[in-house]
Amino acid sequence: MTIFRNNMRQHRTLFIFLLVVLLASCSKTLPKVDQALLDAAEQGDAAAQMKVALAYDEAGDHEEAARWYALAAEQGVSEAQNNLGVMYKEGQGVSQDYAKAARWFMKAAVQDNTLSQLNLGWLYHAGKGVRQDADSARYWYTQAAEKGHPTAWLNLGVLSLQQGDTVQAEIQLLEAESMGNEGARRLLEGIDRAREQK
Repeated sequence: MTIFRNNMRQHRTLFIFLLVVLLASCSKTLPKVDQALLDAAEQGDAAAQMKVALAYDEAGDHEEAARWYALAAEQGVSEAQNNLGVMYKEGQGVSQDYAKAARWFMKAAVQDNTLSQLNLGWLYHAGKGVRQDADSARYWYTQAAEKGHPTAWLNLGVLSLQQGDTVQAEIQLLEAESMGNEGARRLLEGIDRAREQK
């Protein structure tokens, strides 16, 4: 009987320990947002909404981050529009929806948001949420590349390669490589190997 009671105590202790671990892993980390900032965000201050969204995003509460990004995005904050677009593109905190991602990227891209221009170019390149269109992809990649974004130069190079323009691709990939883009370096090495095999 004593052995049975000891086993019951051990199992109960183990059960309580596992329950505490499970509950701790399920709880969301609350972001550190000061009350004045939260009050301002709730009263419609777009800059405060953006800061609250970033805090929730960094804490891993993507649903709440998406809600705050949407409030700031509706007020025209291009960074919020881009971040909300990324959430729709990735299905993070919201259901994946490439068309909604394209809509938010477009709103930010026309405000000269470099990341949105790059993201919108990718959607046109891949035909996700928009009709696949190499000319639109090239246009948006170029907008971001002209501001010095190495991935935009890389994507321009890939697009040129896909269209059979190796000379233009090399120019674009060299530009990306000069900015430290490893993908561009590997593609240039591949072009050189292919040239040597001819």
